[in-house]
Amino acid sequence: MPTETFFNLSDEKKERIIEAAIDEFAENGFENAKINEIVRKSSIPKGSFYQYFRDKSDIFKCVLDIVFEKKMQLMTSIRDSLERSSIFEILKIMVEAGIKMAEDDPRLSKISDDLVTNKSLMNKILGEYAPSSDDLINSLIKRGKESGEIAEWVDPEMTAKLITAFMLSLSEMVRSDSEGMLSERARDKYLSLIKLLEYGMKRREDHD
Repeated sequence: MPTETFFNLSDEKKERIIEAAIDEFAENGFENAKINEIVRKSSIPKGSFYQYFRDKSDIFKCVLDIVFEKKMQLMTSIRDSLERSSIFEILKIMVEAGIKMAEDDPRLSKISDDLVTNKSLMNKILGEYAPSSDDLINSLIKRGKESGEIAEWVDPEMTAKLITAFMLSLSEMVRSDSEGMLSERARDKYLSLIKLLEYGMKRREDHD
């Protein structure tokens, strides 16, 4: 967590430092990001950095707080609809929330995706009990099987990992294709994937 000294800075200076950190982590990932670059981009003395943050992990956690806060704002509708929606409807809402975040700030989307794909980094930064990226999907699949929505033969753990991998691959492809600007075409690609999952996973008498 940032020190009290950081919180006592002006809003303009705090925002300048955090924006520099978001730029650096989005461009280079956590492992390759450099404190020197954050210092340079935010135009502060290097000594000041250590008055505000303990190390690189400390400011990265601060950036992640912003990412999670943004996600939680966008996913409020998911929390409200978890009990009454199917897994496929919830996946569509998650897609819309993810696209909205990427549209609002592609850098935050990139940082989030990088963290999700790096379990060791997630554990290192968030601790051993960091929530797995596919925990939610895993629980939704199990619930779908219990309700008879999803076929019996579907393995929740493996399928959740595959869905997460598919979603991340699409996210990367969309960012590459559109140079960071998401569009209706991106939304169509995500929804096409969900339709494919729905067709393959749904319980059908001719396959069960």
